[in-house]
Amino acid sequence: MTDNQPEAHEGIPGRLFITGATGFVGSGILNALGRTPGREPSGPFASMSIRSMIRKPGKTPPGVESVIGDVTDPESLRGTMDGVDTVVHLVGIIEEQDGATFDTVIRQGSENVIQEAARAGVRHFILMSALGAHDNPEYPYHQAKFRAEQALKTSGLTYTIFRPSVVFGEGDGFITVLAGLVKAAPVVPIAGSGQSKFQPVQLDDVSSAFAYAVAHPGESSAQTYELGGAKPYTYEQMLDVIAAELGKKKPKIHMPVRLVKMVVQLASPLPSALRPPVTMEQLKMLALDNSTDNSATERLIGRKPVALEDGIGYIRNA
Repeated sequence: MTDNQPEAHEGIPGRLFITGATGFVGSGILNALGRTPGREPSGPFASMSIRSMIRKPGKTPPGVESVIGDVTDPESLRGTMDGVDTVVHLVGIIEEQDGATFDTVIRQGSENVIQEAARAGVRHFILMSALGAHDNPEYPYHQAKFRAEQALKTSGLTYTIFRPSVVFGEGDGFITVLAGLVKAAPVVPIAGSGQSKFQPVQLDDVSSAFAYAVAHPGESSAQTYELGGAKPYTYEQMLDVIAAELGKKKPKIHMPVRLVKMVVQLASPLPSALRPPVTMEQLKMLALDNSTDNSATERLIGRKPVALEDGIGYIRNA
């Protein structure tokens, strides 16, 4: 614990506030906290009160209270965290659209949530960042994540930061998209060499790591945890694993990155259904290594993380 960190006590908190609970990772974390659709709260977190902030009315699992708010609107956050012990902040975007930018949603939105948490006297703030977060304007997604981290570190709050690699599981937005490409394309295109490394980590493993931090605020205080899966894969190797799971061996073609960028740029005004399954920002990030030599996953979840080839049966029906 650093000198400017408030004291944190071990044990399951009485009240938890979560943003992004209806998203892919948020749903997994609620499940790890014993909140599953169609079932009453169960497990060690059953007695914990959970409040979820959502932008518009919608369904939440039993045992989860919902409040309406928007991370980009500080006034809508006022009072939402009163009486809360722990905040889990997940809200983010992977594509800029309709005026929502990485900076406004990820950086400014996080700063708004952090400021309200500090005002409310929250004892532990858990932030989902991303592996590779760094302060480089060439990569606005990673820069926004990095600046959100910095805002939390200087807030005076007891904090924990998670930096996962690509998260996979039913309903994900990456492995499922690649599986769709392998299913549909007679030849699978690869931008550039395809040798950038990734360390995909299963949703259940990420969710278990978050649940551990919720229950152990003292141990996880002032920690930035990198979360990777069982092993790294190159982008091309991930495509091979996906093809093997689907039983579809397809020829691959390596395309110049410049050509792929041109196609993505020309297609950007088209409806989403007609655009390539990648944005310009995502294309840039595909060229970056997204693996870690210091993964905390096994230490936090108490077992080996699930390897990609052992956890993607869901793509057959996606």
